[in-house]
Amino acid sequence: MADGTPVLGNVELKGRALMLAVTSAERAKRGTALINDALAGLVGSPLTTIETVEQAMAARAEGLTSSEPAPAIAPEVATPLIHAMLDRQYRATLDEPVGMLGDITPRAAVQTAAGRHRVAGWLKHLENRSSSQLDANDPMATYDFTWIWRELGIENLRK
Repeated sequence: MADGTPVLGNVELKGRALMLAVTSAERAKRGTALINDALAGLVGSPLTTIETVEQAMAARAEGLTSSEPAPAIAPEVATPLIHAMLDRQYRATLDEPVGMLGDITPRAAVQTAAGRHRVAGWLKHLENRSSSQLDANDPMATYDFTWIWRELGIENLRK
């Protein structure tokens, strides 16, 4: 993503199927594990298909890919799932290099005064992007970043 957050793939709900699209076997394994942890007991064993770039391009050219919008998911179902996924993603990101922080981890960056200010700017960027959703009730817009500020010990820089 623009802020340096790695993207493993795309998750889409199609009817009763949860689809994970990734570009490598390693990402498929990691993404499947994240989904299984988040939805423990709510999803069955994954059915895996592999599609080459050529196959994907041919399917698109033949109009075999769906451009229908995903069915609406009730906010009371979607919000806790999305917030749990974001919690895990951001918790992992605290220990991964972030481009906006000079390719160091947020935990390492907060060890210096200048780093704390860079981390505060990064967190404000994340919050602003999250809150810029068109629908104020969108699960992305309602995500609370407070725990990250607290965990990094920079709540005093949050304005």
